[in-house]
Amino acid sequence: MSEELAKVGLYIDDLYLLRVIEPEIANETNDLKHDCTSYSDKLQDFQTLIQSFLKITEEFGAEVEKVKIRTIGIQNMVKNLSKQRESENQQIQSQIVEKSLELERLKIELQHLQRLESEQQEIMDNFYQTQ
Repeated sequence: MSEELAKVGLYIDDLYLLRVIEPEIANETNDLKHDCTSYSDKLQDFQTLIQSFLKITEEFGAEVEKVKIRTIGIQNMVKNLSKQRESENQQIQSQIVEKSLELERLKIELQHLQRLESEQQEIMDNFYQTQ
């Protein structure tokens, strides 16, 4: 009897239900439907995973940008400090030169005053001896 139904395009499956398509094709269709559902679920999971990855990547990128800006600021501070120290060093060097010149001038003045003192002492000694 099932051969006669099959000629008309009707089939009886394992549960003795009347079908319009062959039981094998119906089983394959159900398997394909199950595979498609499974694929769709996996695709949803993948999409969720990608969205999480993108969020983490954006957060990491923002943190990297903050560190980059902070690093640039620190580099600028170091350059400014270096220039400031160089300027201070030049000022100190010029003060050293000024103080050295003043020292030389004072040494010369001291020598001159010592000569004058010596001369005056000599005059005083001569004066006391003559009296």
